[in-house]
Amino acid sequence: MAWMSSLRSAPAGDTEAAASILREDGVVRLDEVWTRDTLIAARDVVFAGHPEFADPANLTDVLRNGEGRFIAPVMLGHGLLDLGLLDNAAVEALLESALGSAWVHEAFGMMMAHGGCPDQHVHRDTDPLFPETGVDPLLPPTVLTIAIPLVDTGEANGRTAFYPGSHRTGSRDGISPASIDVPLGSALVWDFRTIHYGCANTSNEDRPLLYFTSCRPFWFDHKNFGTGNQRLVAEAEVLDSLGPRFVRTLLA
Repeated sequence: MAWMSSLRSAPAGDTEAAASILREDGVVRLDEVWTRDTLIAARDVVFAGHPEFADPANLTDVLRNGEGRFIAPVMLGHGLLDLGLLDNAAVEALLESALGSAWVHEAFGMMMAHGGCPDQHVHRDTDPLFPETGVDPLLPPTVLTIAIPLVDTGEANGRTAFYPGSHRTGSRDGISPASIDVPLGSALVWDFRTIHYGCANTSNEDRPLLYFTSCRPFWFDHKNFGTGNQRLVAEAEVLDSLGPRFVRTLLA
């Protein structure tokens, strides 16, 4: 993986810089969004609430997104809410800049890459909105992923490789892949149109990360979820605290 060029990053507090990189490259690392201790505490909350993540054979609501990989919903509760993971000002400022003031959360969950898993298939996370027209590369973003690793993520345990600018070309032709380490407390944000893949986890340890799918209010994920898969799940006692960004999907 050492041959790959590096993706660009911006401080969490510099929305203008982060938004500019996201527009140009289709992906940006947002640095030091949370403290390391916050993410360690979040990891403890998630795995205490979801012991099934340690053994994929026990998963019932799951999407298999490659050999040794899965996506599954994570319960929204006071444990994560009180840590500030669900309503971070820097993340929300970037989402508003990219998606407009009415953006909402479509999904929240775990993306797991188990130790020893190979490279994922190259893909983009969504189909064109208007495939018959060719205008999609010209449009502003409709949906973003916010990926929050729960361990330091680097070459050994599986970075994500992107084809910068592919959200504007619709193709990876002539574009070399690029990746970047993501330390605990930082996040990767990418346009759903950006072509990418998860790199092999050559370590013996799992690489868990939390993710949000956040979008303009008219958009629904018709590609990645089956009828039996939940996108957002929440404890009843936190519904009032989560606010309108979560309500559309939780009450759908």
